[in-house]
Amino acid sequence: MSQLTQQEQNALVTETLDLVGHIVTEVSARYPRHVDRGELWNAGSLGLVEASRRFDPDSGIPFARYAAIRIRGAIIDSTRTRDWASRSVRRNQREINEAQAGVEEKLGRSASNTEIAAFLEISEEELIKRQAKANASTLLHLDQPTEEQDTTLADTVVESSHELQPDASLEQRELRGTLIDSVKHLPPVQAEVVSRYYLEGELLQDIAADMGLTEARVSQIRSEALMSMRSFFSTQYDGVADAPDDAPGKRARAAYLARMSEQSTWRTRLDAEPEYHEITENGASISA
Repeated sequence: MSQLTQQEQNALVTETLDLVGHIVTEVSARYPRHVDRGELWNAGSLGLVEASRRFDPDSGIPFARYAAIRIRGAIIDSTRTRDWASRSVRRNQREINEAQAGVEEKLGRSASNTEIAAFLEISEEELIKRQAKANASTLLHLDQPTEEQDTTLADTVVESSHELQPDASLEQRELRGTLIDSVKHLPPVQAEVVSRYYLEGELLQDIAADMGLTEARVSQIRSEALMSMRSFFSTQYDGVADAPDDAPGKRARAAYLARMSEQSTWRTRLDAEPEYHEITENGASISA
């Protein structure tokens, strides 16, 4: 067996490289559309290189013919190793496609499952079973055009869950974190009242009795806390009106806004979202 030099082997690869494209075109016609033609070409190129290393110039076989066998084998082996569907599923899929094409060519119209099943000499139930397995093993590209003009498959896929939408999930997380931070930085008494009333569902009269205050006083504390939070929200979100300038607790509200400006950032608000935070000395807490 004669051995070519590396330079001669490289020359064979360069001279025969176009053969890879021709074989990819031929072989890919039998594969589903989701199979990447670029990957087939890469596999075929490796097969060409391997052929140049194993080729015996004294065999009397033209290199192109020898290489074609290697290229085709490399492509087939590559697709088999990456295909999660069994060979029987792929075989059934090809047979169904060929039967459908044959029936439609004969009748001049779309073929029904009954007609395809009769052509294959199987029951309609068996045909549906094979079709389901074939569909489950087929990938669709999101940029694949649909029947509607200027639309792709991605345009028809709408995710309704906010948790799976990065922008909506981040916005929701920041909003909840802002609420947590805004309560956390209230004066302790206000934070306790807001937390127990809005987040724990306690009645004002029960909160007042527990804190040793009148219900009217607890109601006032709640109102002042909400005014402070409203003032802060107006600096963060469009459409939120600031608290009236003559609302009670103006000085405390200004101190609260200064505290929020110094201690609350977008990072602390994002980090606050999934955790529990102590907001008073007696252990009252809130969660998003």
